[in-house]
Amino acid sequence: MKQLQILLAAVIITTAFSCSDYARLERKEDRLIGAWEFDKAFYRNDWQIFRDDVFHEFRGDIIEFYDDYSAVYDDASEGVIFDGQWELFFERQWDGDDEDIEFFLDMYFFEPNGSESFAYFTCVNLITRNKLHVRARTRNGWYTFKFRKI
Repeated sequence: MKQLQILLAAVIITTAFSCSDYARLERKEDRLIGAWEFDKAFYRNDWQIFRDDVFHEFRGDIIEFYDDYSAVYDDASEGVIFDGQWELFFERQWDGDDEDIEFFLDMYFFEPNGSESFAYFTCVNLITRNKLHVRARTRNGWYTFKFRKI
């Protein structure tokens, strides 16, 4: 009987910690590691009803995420490789009895001389082992990016 109680306690503790928000964050970070190619790209201005397909601006571009939180952006159209950093984090929101957790991915890329060139501050809509969907806010609208792992 005592062994059953110890086993039950171990299962409860393991379940409690494996489903924590930080464990979910680590699993998402693990899925993110690797090279991702732009699969689709859309832009919608704040005043537009429909979004524009802007994939031609990102065709052939690749972002590679490393486990040390560094990243590389290979811009195929300009023939430039930007070193960068990334950060994945979450925010928990409470609305009465309901709770909602959102994941965000911030990416910073630098010119070869070290000055910041551009950044994406995104909300992660989907991340699996092969798909990544994010929305990035700009000053006047939203980008929607869909990536596939290569």
